[in-house]
Amino acid sequence: MQCMKYLYIDESIDGAFFVVGGILTDSENDLFLAYSQFKKQILNIPLTRKQKEKITYEFKSALLDRIYPRIKRKLLYKLSTLNCSIVYSYKALQHKLNQTDKEKLYIVMLSDIIKSIKDDVVVVTFDSFGNSRFENLIIREMSKIQNVKSIRKEESFNNKGLQFADNVCGVIRKHLSNRDYDNYFEIIRNKTLEIQSKKPDINV
Repeated sequence: MQCMKYLYIDESIDGAFFVVGGILTDSENDLFLAYSQFKKQILNIPLTRKQKEKITYEFKSALLDRIYPRIKRKLLYKLSTLNCSIVYSYKALQHKLNQTDKEKLYIVMLSDIIKSIKDDVVVVTFDSFGNSRFENLIIREMSKIQNVKSIRKEESFNNKGLQFADNVCGVIRKHLSNRDYDNYFEIIRNKTLEIQSKKPDINV
């Protein structure tokens, strides 16, 4: 019997680090249930209707970090209770990447993450870049990996797993940059698994 895994992937970058990572689970249903439970928790927080609508439309890392740290903390605690892993790879940067080098680096790191998964079948979902050429390249290259059953792009506002992935990638990047002033990484530390990635043929 094949063991199915679901991988939801996002990325986060600043001047010092580029992180590719996300959520790896063997149960989409458990992940979606956790999302629904978390969303109900938010509806019970004393906020205006407009605020609740804005937050729950998409649990966007940048918004939660900037304005709603209490909600960000609740999201991470919910993730910490799930039967899932937070997998990631990163590169320290010496300079700002141009688009071509960023794409090469993303491809290498995502490939190494997928290849580290020992299960028979992996379904990969990555956040849309709005760049069909690059998205098609991702799909083509990842489809070459033997245990990839399917790979698809989706908009994060429409995908629960990608919203979780967005939030953990930002936390990991800030942790690496020593800017995790709210100690978010400590909430998910026991779930995280760093994947060592080979250096691509670019000067990062």
